[in-house]
Amino acid sequence: MWLSRTAFPKSQIHEVEPSYPLIVIHHFGSLTPFSWNGFWWLFRQGLQFLYAWPMSLVTFALGVNLVAALVHRWPFHPERWKKGYWLAFLSFLFIPATTVVGVVGWIDPGMVPRPKPSAVLVWVDNGLFIAFILLGIFWVYRMKGLRWFALSIVLIQLWILMGVGFMTGMALSGDWL
Repeated sequence: MWLSRTAFPKSQIHEVEPSYPLIVIHHFGSLTPFSWNGFWWLFRQGLQFLYAWPMSLVTFALGVNLVAALVHRWPFHPERWKKGYWLAFLSFLFIPATTVVGVVGWIDPGMVPRPKPSAVLVWVDNGLFIAFILLGIFWVYRMKGLRWFALSIVLIQLWILMGVGFMTGMALSGDWL
């Protein structure tokens, strides 16, 4: 039986204004509209770890690895480079896609009670990560003769994706460090 206002006498109904904004959350969780300001802020925050100590050591090592792969065997020679190899750089698009998931699923940490993260967006975020890993394995396998270079590119992409994914995870959960 559904209870309505008419089910109670007028004297028993107490209308109280909540002290915080009341937000109704559907089964998708809290979805905020996309904003470019939020996107650029979250994207910059995700990239700042590249030069923060001690993460900058890993960034430096990945850069040295890429330079060593380029010196060892120049990949852009016409005999080595095939037309389809340029598609390996499309994996960089996983980075802004992950950021968009964080912007859309943003949970304000000041909300009381804090809503649960959107299960759909958490699955999308994890799916993007798994798809990136599988695509990276594919490109390292596919680029015969240039596998060191391919692995260097995939590791740099993964390193950037880890930082952006960390920020996206904090945005989805509302738990900020």
